[in-house]
Amino acid sequence: MNIMGCPFCDPETIAKQKIFETENEYVFYNLGPRTKGQCLVVPKRHVESVRELDEAELASLLQTVKTVSTKLNDYLQPVAFNYGFNEGAMAGQTVPHLHFHIMPRYADDGIQEVHIFRNSSDEKRFMDWADAELLVGEFKKIF
Repeated sequence: MNIMGCPFCDPETIAKQKIFETENEYVFYNLGPRTKGQCLVVPKRHVESVRELDEAELASLLQTVKTVSTKLNDYLQPVAFNYGFNEGAMAGQTVPHLHFHIMPRYADDGIQEVHIFRNSSDEKRFMDWADAELLVGEFKKIF
């Protein structure tokens, strides 16, 4: 399903930015790349959340991420990659259509460490085990 007003569903955007496609995804060159080769893998079906994908769509998305990053790695020979997606405005999602970023990294790219999933180096890195044990127990209950 395409949503009017969504740039990733817009035939003009698709025609201008698409560098590859599979049965289920488009791969766009990011028009605001932080590094050379930064791409977006976008499901063709309009979804805003990873939870909206069925198992086959999710597997296809990750297979396409692997295919694209392999091609980028062979062509550009970066020293590393950042992968990820933002879900929801508070998390930084600016286009409400799920899209997976692939960002090649280079020794001289000038980007400082990109790691939102841990405390900064000046904060306590890990919580005390007593606190962790309570949270681990809490979240075990939901699975």
